[in-house]
Amino acid sequence: MTNLVSARIVVLGSKQVGKTAVIVRFLTKRYIGEYKSNTDWLYKHAVTFDGMVSNVEIFDVSRFPNDSVPEEEVRWADACAVIYSICDRDSFNKAHECLDLIHRLRAPSYVPVVLLGNKKDMEQGRQVSLEDGNELASQYGCQFYEVSAADSFVDVSTAFENLIREARSLQLQRSLPRQRKLSIITVSKMFGAMFGKTSPKVVVKSKRPSFSL
Repeated sequence: MTNLVSARIVVLGSKQVGKTAVIVRFLTKRYIGEYKSNTDWLYKHAVTFDGMVSNVEIFDVSRFPNDSVPEEEVRWADACAVIYSICDRDSFNKAHECLDLIHRLRAPSYVPVVLLGNKKDMEQGRQVSLEDGNELASQYGCQFYEVSAADSFVDVSTAFENLIREARSLQLQRSLPRQRKLSIITVSKMFGAMFGKTSPKVVVKSKRPSFSL
């Protein structure tokens, strides 16, 4: 197995959408239920998939979008996850704000982003349709999944692993010599033309609580 450069992920979303439950489900396979906190947490863990080991840091931001804007954390991240509850329309609107923040802070550079609609096990209380989630993700050109931290490790794991894969690929491309980068882009465009489809360091200075799981 090969150790890769750490993937840094910032997680944004309203309170009570299950951000911490989703993160811990991915890192440990365990479901911890609802966890209320007014503290930002940094989780550190080594995850293994595709025959590779990645040292992952996941920043769980509790204060936004209800308090201060986490500009440093968004700029620090290699990838971003935005979470809302399918049972809370307001949290979906807040997720829209989070995606807009990421776009404004990171443009024109590209950063991998995944939009997650949590609590899909609570279908009876649904306020946000699957089509709404797909439409918002399409607007910002990001990945989208509906998941249930309470019911399934698989869906959560799939979403985060695909996000990390995209971050890995971007890091690899940026590390290649310029001539090689241009070759990759040219080949990508060539296949897009053939098949009609194209693929779309700031350090946080303040200390925050962290977990090594």
